[in-house]
Amino acid sequence: MELICAIDLLDGGAVRLVQGDFARRIPADADGPELARRFVGAGCRRLHVVDLAGARAGRPVQLPLVGAIVGAARDSADGVVIEVGGGLRREADVAAALAVADDAILGTAAIDRPGFLRACALAHPGRVSASLDLRGGRPAVDGWTRAGAADPIALAERLLDEGAARLVVTETSRDGTLAGPDLELLTSIRRAFPAAVLVAAGGVGSLDDLRALDAVGVDGAVVGLALLTGAVDPAEAVAALGGDA
Repeated sequence: MELICAIDLLDGGAVRLVQGDFARRIPADADGPELARRFVGAGCRRLHVVDLAGARAGRPVQLPLVGAIVGAARDSADGVVIEVGGGLRREADVAAALAVADDAILGTAAIDRPGFLRACALAHPGRVSASLDLRGGRPAVDGWTRAGAADPIALAERLLDEGAARLVVTETSRDGTLAGPDLELLTSIRRAFPAAVLVAAGGVGSLDDLRALDAVGVDGAVVGLALLTGAVDPAEAVAALGGDA
């Protein structure tokens, strides 16, 4: 299983939000490029960068900062992949994001507009993933401010059928809490889609949480607040998951 280090951007700085609440932000002790250098130096080879302001605005607004993060990561090591999400709701915005980063993650538009993900995936083969953000078993969209009505398994099936290269599943009520991932949810999705590239996000607070996710069979785990607080050391996590730190 791959450790994926999260860098969330808001108002030009790096933060973590508790349960996606913009009023409950935890500032990082470094800016985005410095966090990238820190995580890559510890052995992480995939960074999960989210433009929180873009998610709120419905369009990417911090791509220059994303570009600075990409530059810092690539100056630190070869083979680092940077995936970016937040406000990617038009094909032109997806193309702009992919001009800066390696992969794009679609959320609201992929869920609300059947066919949008397919169009983006066809235009950028292998570079477009989908984010299935859930709160209480229902999709959470528009920066997690609005609940959808679709069944999560049926929705996951549609996103994968439309060409999502990876499926990032987040239980938003756990995100930024260190309370542990929703193993039951992830197990059900893994069983339903054994061949999908499945990434877990939300709630990771310890190495034991990462080991539990590995046992479920997910392909990657996004870790954010635990890295900022020191609850998870990235080099130790990479080593524990079988990578080279």
